[in-house]
Amino acid sequence: MGCLENRLSRLEDRASGIAAERQAGEKLRRARAVMRMVLDEFARLKASGGVSLGDPLAQAVRNVAAAQYADLGEETYENIAEGWIETLREWTRLDWMVKAGRNGPPHA
Repeated sequence: MGCLENRLSRLEDRASGIAAERQAGEKLRRARAVMRMVLDEFARLKASGGVSLGDPLAQAVRNVAAAQYADLGEETYENIAEGWIETLREWTRLDWMVKAGRNGPPHA
């Protein structure tokens, strides 16, 4: 009976590990999708000459947050954008490579 309990315990541990891997994969997929939207918006702003003074990457993030979260209200999507901008400023080169497929942030 103890052998069966050990097998069940290992199976439960394995199932937990698979679920955690799946969640991590989903989180990375969402992060990459957001980054694609931000980088596309950055490229659009750059091509149209619509980059204002200041940080064009931050402007792209604000535009994406406004478009994606407009239904939540201006204050909410501005808070979301500020969080994204703060996170991007803290990214290392490795973060950019893994999450955005780039060596670093785009340049205007």
